[in-house]
Amino acid sequence: MANTRELRRRIRSVKNTAQITKAMQMVAATKMRRAQNQALSGRPYNLNLSEALKKLLPLVSVESHPLLRGNDSESKGVVLLSTDKSLCGALNTNLFRMILMDSEISRDDKVIFYTIGKKGRNFVAKSGKNLAADFENLDTVTFRQAVQLSKLVMDSFLAGEIGDVYIVYPRFGSTLRQEPVKVKLLPIDLASVILGSPDEVADDSRIDSGRGGHGDLARMTEDKGDKGKEFLFEPDPDRLLDYILVHNLQIKIYQSLLETKASEHSARMIAMQNATDNALELVDDLRLTYNQTRQDSITKELSEITTAALAMT
Repeated sequence: MANTRELRRRIRSVKNTAQITKAMQMVAATKMRRAQNQALSGRPYNLNLSEALKKLLPLVSVESHPLLRGNDSESKGVVLLSTDKSLCGALNTNLFRMILMDSEISRDDKVIFYTIGKKGRNFVAKSGKNLAADFENLDTVTFRQAVQLSKLVMDSFLAGEIGDVYIVYPRFGSTLRQEPVKVKLLPIDLASVILGSPDEVADDSRIDSGRGGHGDLARMTEDKGDKGKEFLFEPDPDRLLDYILVHNLQIKIYQSLLETKASEHSARMIAMQNATDNALELVDDLRLTYNQTRQDSITKELSEITTAALAMT
């Protein structure tokens, strides 16, 4: 059984650890509220942008735009959003596990990664995969970073260096739930534009290949209950389509960055809360062991004194 001096040292050490994790929990909680507000506030704009794009598609020739048409490249591009720091539970682990279990990504040697965050960069390097670019995971998410990343990916796509482009990130569901998701960025999927993202639409069986003509697009937009509404587009729809497709790509990446940051702070707050609770529980157990050890020591000393007194009589 451990002596009382060792137990006192361990109690002090665990209590100091609990104070540190408690402080980290409070810091993460403060950052979490701000990040969650930003992530949730960005979703309505993303939906409205998709709604405007849905109204625009029946008025233009969608096959003429390269971002909708795609290319013949066999290489795939993956934008991986992760964290720079640890102590955020299984957030990064779940993200990397999903990539390893995705046969479309893990078993393809022609996948090119674009990472944000040291954890994602280290994962790609240790896995022996192709890393084209790495960006710093800033404490404050900026739209400029999303523009830079979207331009890099779009230029590679238009040059035919990569074909399908996906973004993998932890989607913020709630403080207790962050779900890793994979969303297709390029070529832009008409089904997701018209019916919504996979997270918002459970059944997209009405869209066959996403390559229908103007009549199919008009019919699908009417199915959403938009009859009687009219949009006025300036300048002409073709020029507007070029701008809104690029902006839609930038907004998707920007929203993914916001979701990642909200998920990171939420996971870290929960992880530090659990660490604090576990440390305090361990302190209670150590105190109980300390009291038992001290009681045994006192009982043993009293027994020795009593025995010595009886021997002298």
